[in-house]
Amino acid sequence: MTTSDGDVIGTTVVVNHGLPSQRWSFVVMGDGYRENELLKYYYDVQNFIDKLKDTGPFDELWNAVNIYRIDISSTDSGAADPVGCGGTGAMPTTYFDASFCDAGIQRAMIVNNLIAIQLANDRVPEWDMILVLVNSSIYGGRGGAVAVSSTHPSASEIVIHEMGHTAFGLADEYESFAGCGSGEVGHDVYSGPEPVEPNVTIDTNRSTIKWGHLIDPSTPLPTTSNSDCTQCDPQPSPVPQGTVGAFEGARYFHCGIYRPEFDCKMRAL
Repeated sequence: MTTSDGDVIGTTVVVNHGLPSQRWSFVVMGDGYRENELLKYYYDVQNFIDKLKDTGPFDELWNAVNIYRIDISSTDSGAADPVGCGGTGAMPTTYFDASFCDAGIQRAMIVNNLIAIQLANDRVPEWDMILVLVNSSIYGGRGGAVAVSSTHPSASEIVIHEMGHTAFGLADEYESFAGCGSGEVGHDVYSGPEPVEPNVTIDTNRSTIKWGHLIDPSTPLPTTSNSDCTQCDPQPSPVPQGTVGAFEGARYFHCGIYRPEFDCKMRAL
């Protein structure tokens, strides 16, 4: 499968607030949309834009954002969905080779990042972030050099989560990789160095923790501790929603690493 499995049709500025050199330029591309499905693609992109515009901090910074839509038709519709991950076995030919089941996880969707980046370089040279929106109703997405999302009903939330990785270098805050009920091993206790991502830490010292300036003096540290590191912590939050502290369980580990809030978009949609 190569770029011969589709055609680049055109580029449209769908949100224009000024010169790209003075704005945060977001490029959206579609994969797995046949030519007769491009109207659906336009609606899918607009639905995401509407969601992003109402999501902080973009709601306050909207005039600083430009969004570009690159229209691409693929030979086939959808994305590869290998049976090895419990998928349908579909193997469509698409422009970016979108596929579920990266690293053996069905929800982990990838595309050919090199092709996406080259296309953005050609069409919007001053881009700051790329999203490939894949025409599949199956839940999935992935962050990285290029953000990827399916068109599952939660697609807009998926994209915002993946943007956390791609645009801002945030870590996943959920405490397992394959899922809390998956029986996975090797994710009990984090034993590595201090993570580079700004939203996870091994430090629970009030004076040195990364986000200490956001923690109320009355909030205990750690704010939660997992009593059984062989599983995800089932306890509810002991503090009101929005409280910043140090909650154990993050970056795919049950224990030994902490996140700043009990729940946020990097942990759960």
